[in-house]
Amino acid sequence: MNIWVEYFKNTESSINTHAQMRENLKFVEPEPEHIMKRFCQSREEATTFANSLLERGYHTTIKTDGTNRF
Repeated sequence: MNIWVEYFKNTESSINTHAQMRENLKFVEPEPEHIMKRFCQSREEATTFANSLLERGYHTTIKTDGTNRF
């Protein structure tokens, strides 16, 4: 099973806050060339890496390509 993190820089700046919501935000998919990938050895490593990117303003997704059958 392969585990990887897909991430891209979140460039949207919103003037809405949770207290003063003007409109619902819509997720806009980035261009495929802006999405970066990093393969990881374990789910824990992927989670640690994704959390560090979130703190720096990136949008992250942890993906796998199969089931973990041992």
